[in-house]
Amino acid sequence: MAPPRSLAELLEEAGPHRLLGGVSVGEMALIDAVTANSREVGPGTLFVALPGLRVDGHRFIAQAVDRGAVAVAGVCGLEELAAMGIALPPGLPYAQFSDGRLALARLAAGLHSHPSRSMAVLGVTGTDGKTTTCTLLESILRVGRTDSPIYAGVGVITTIGARIAGAEVDTGFHVTTPEAPDVQRYLGQMRDAGCQYAIVESTSHGLDQKRVAAVEYDIAGVTNITHEHLDYHGSFEAYRTAKALLLRAIFHSPPKPGIPRLAVLNQDDPGSYDFLAGVLAEEAARPGAPEVAVRRYSLHNPQADVRAAGIDYRPDATSFDLHWWGGPAFPVETRLIGDFNVSNVLCAATAALGLGLPPGVIAAGVADLAGVLGRMQRMDGGQDFLAVVDFAHSPGSLERALKTLRLLVAEGGRLIAVFGSAGLRDRAKRRLMGQVSGRLADFTVITAEDPRTEDLAAINREIAAGVREFAPAESYCIVPDRAEAIAFAARMARPGDVVASFGKGHERSMCYGETETPWNEQQAMLDALRGLGSA
Repeated sequence: MAPPRSLAELLEEAGPHRLLGGVSVGEMALIDAVTANSREVGPGTLFVALPGLRVDGHRFIAQAVDRGAVAVAGVCGLEELAAMGIALPPGLPYAQFSDGRLALARLAAGLHSHPSRSMAVLGVTGTDGKTTTCTLLESILRVGRTDSPIYAGVGVITTIGARIAGAEVDTGFHVTTPEAPDVQRYLGQMRDAGCQYAIVESTSHGLDQKRVAAVEYDIAGVTNITHEHLDYHGSFEAYRTAKALLLRAIFHSPPKPGIPRLAVLNQDDPGSYDFLAGVLAEEAARPGAPEVAVRRYSLHNPQADVRAAGIDYRPDATSFDLHWWGGPAFPVETRLIGDFNVSNVLCAATAALGLGLPPGVIAAGVADLAGVLGRMQRMDGGQDFLAVVDFAHSPGSLERALKTLRLLVAEGGRLIAVFGSAGLRDRAKRRLMGQVSGRLADFTVITAEDPRTEDLAAINREIAAGVREFAPAESYCIVPDRAEAIAFAARMARPGDVVASFGKGHERSMCYGETETPWNEQQAMLDALRGLGSA
């Protein structure tokens, strides 16, 4: 827990605000927690009331006060609160901000004494490959800390969880980028553990909702930008614009001695490269803008700053020569498979080279990573075919995964794909993912993937319609129960086949209605494989 700070200090650091409620700054209590969730409020908490999509956090002010909140911040004025039937208790400090989410991020950072100022902070965004790239960076930076015990000096926050100097921290069910108070708490723990580097997976939701607005980034890497999350952003343009916030952030962080500012772009991604290059040029043209190096990576483009050559794809590993701007090419081998993972390695290596790490350290760090939970994860239940669990949950990532796995199918074998599509999310991708599987898989098993309050049968029919555009009706089936769908695919598999389940990966819950039910994709696959002997 962070040591208490005075409300006066926190408010001053958080930016312009109006202090209402008739309380003088000198009378304010100490703050030892900041939250926007009234259920997390306890004595000494500053509660930040945020307008929400379904409910307005200002309506929970009374509940927060009952639970011990000593101050409140919000965006409504006293007249607006009164119109909502909300009366502030006498003497309660209330700070009005114009942007509640930005205030939450800044207040949380202030509570932890701005931990990102004490480390080199590397952010990674993109539609696919974020977690793998972050984990590769962690492995590289860990190896690079030759003067410290293993894992010391590196902290990472991903959608899988957080690791602080090697210690695992569970970030909960269905987490993308955690909320700002959690991000700042993890960063504070990293700083206190002596970490020199913090790696932050930065999703479009996290960037757009300002969960990382008070993170002072130094290096920003982008994997790719493809069709995803349009249910939230509304358009591909808005989605790209949200991703670009990470690049803009490195222009606005205060300088840190000895730490470069670097933007890392994927030159192979037509959906984002030109757009993001334009964003960087726009930021660089601002008066007083700091100098930011821009490095481009590519699988094949000879003009790129970092590129791969002589790629050798094997069932258990991938090797290539990494050409870069500062010296001779050097060999790299990874236990990760597929073109997209070569691209992820290039992204991580470009950032590490920009930090000044030597090629040998980078090659050792890449080689040291055995795999990433739920990312092309091989499952062994003693079966005579290859079984894989992968997080692919967008049309682009599913296509890349299926093309990679096709190379591992034996002659005469089949590629069997199991997946669904989430409810209350981007509806357009359902048919698109069906089309991808219809083109690239030999058999598709359509099943549940967090249907939420939508009708699962209707979701699955949309996927099936896409499959039928490229494959006959006998090449797919619908099995609504996900565990049974995986078991069905395993039972139909023969030697030389590949069975892969997509979409859940590392996640540890499945959402039906409004209830999160525990779920473990790896265990479901292993149960299916181990049950083959008794089938």
